[in-house]
Amino acid sequence: MKKLLAIILVAAGTISTPGCKNFLDLAPKNQRTVSTIGDAKSLLANYLRSVAELRMSSLYGGIMPVAPAAANTLFESYSDNIDFELALTQTYLQPNNYHLKLEQGYADVLLWNNFSVPTTLWTNNYSIIGFMNALIDQMDEITDGTQQQRDQLLGEMKAHRAYYFFKLLQYFAPYHKAEQGIPVYLHTGKSSLGISVPRKTHAEVYKTILDDLHAAMEMIDRSAPLVGYNVFYNKRYLNHLLAQVYWFKAESPAKESSDYANVKKHATAAIDGAGAAIPTTVTGFHNAYTGKDPNYPALCGENNTQGGISFIYGANFQYLSPGTYGPENIPLAQDFAALFTPGDVRIALFFNMDPSRAGGKVGVAGRTLNWGWPTDGSANGTRKPGNSCIFKPEEGYLLLAEAQFRLNETGDAVTTLNQFKAFRNAGTATGLTGDALLQEIINERRKEFFGDSDKRWLDLKRYRNKTLNRKMVFFQKPYDITVAPDAYQYALPIPQTEVQENPALVPNDGWIPIEY
Repeated sequence: MKKLLAIILVAAGTISTPGCKNFLDLAPKNQRTVSTIGDAKSLLANYLRSVAELRMSSLYGGIMPVAPAAANTLFESYSDNIDFELALTQTYLQPNNYHLKLEQGYADVLLWNNFSVPTTLWTNNYSIIGFMNALIDQMDEITDGTQQQRDQLLGEMKAHRAYYFFKLLQYFAPYHKAEQGIPVYLHTGKSSLGISVPRKTHAEVYKTILDDLHAAMEMIDRSAPLVGYNVFYNKRYLNHLLAQVYWFKAESPAKESSDYANVKKHATAAIDGAGAAIPTTVTGFHNAYTGKDPNYPALCGENNTQGGISFIYGANFQYLSPGTYGPENIPLAQDFAALFTPGDVRIALFFNMDPSRAGGKVGVAGRTLNWGWPTDGSANGTRKPGNSCIFKPEEGYLLLAEAQFRLNETGDAVTTLNQFKAFRNAGTATGLTGDALLQEIINERRKEFFGDSDKRWLDLKRYRNKTLNRKMVFFQKPYDITVAPDAYQYALPIPQTEVQENPALVPNDGWIPIEY
């Protein structure tokens, strides 16, 4: 008799704790048996809709699981693009704050004291991995379906499992501690209740990620995607994700001499033929980044909550009556504003005015955030729920430029960087070499990805080239916080419930909640 696996339809939010037992055993509730290729396809489709369609929710991962809005605000709060010291006194804790968070809410995100969002990221990502594990396991027992159908499903499943393992590694693993990767489990918990899962090394986690991605690439080389169904199972996206993985790995304890050559290979494939679709105007940006331009070769998602990111980026209703709805006029960091040169098309997206024209200096008047960014591109930018695009071809150009630089192909690196800068009317890098050229690539990444999910925080973690300092007052008490490169703040706190339930897991150091 054929063995059937019960795949559980349970929302991640209903899981009481994020422990390994929970995301591996998938305790029975609202069971659906998976016995045919059609059953597997139907279950996977529910999740894929939440990734591919705007404002769709899935039983696993919720809305926009690949880039949730809560992660966007957390990682921007932990970064250096906004002048938070000034914003705290001038914009955030003011009576007109329409999206007012209690003072403790701002204290938590601005003093690296937020534990709820990391818990959600850990729980949701491992829940989706558990779901993919169960489906992948069951595919071994399903006997119907063509080779093409099996490739289309398995390739999709493996790509998503790799993606979530990668994000967990980026978020929760200290970048400089080779032995402290993340827990990895590649099967369902059918016979493994109560198991303990230790952290794998960085090298072991990367092997898991790359094995899945290369398997998906082998499948897509022989079986084309199913139009209207497949999402990550897309040769451009798979190449882009492989380039990202090798790029992040290349400066980690798991680095290998071939990493940057692999970044170059996969980034080149990811941007092939994409240049003509890269937006170069404000209208083009909004259309591309909100999924309204069918020619833009990236995957764009959107949260379903109006003003979901407004408490950090500024009120989505500010246009109605300036001074009535806050927070407003969010001051951007002076060193960030100073990176922009006259004519850069991103100035109109990010700033209320051109910072280069503020009396010859980058004063506060020249570096306040345009209330329409980030937005969903709706009339007047009123929704501001939190958009995010992954696999942007723009990133592919910058990944390629850095790979060429690291491979001592300076001329090619300058050429690629100049191609990217031309999209933004941002001058040229001609004549730059050595550290100056690398810094220009980093600067372009910072300018390009402002407000874009986790990218600036991950750059601070990976490049290890800046110390952050904040002096703030909350509840009439001063706080002086310094975050140096490789500080504990670059490995998010593992949920306490997970540490309690999994005795084999070594927690991340340093995370002691602040008592206000």
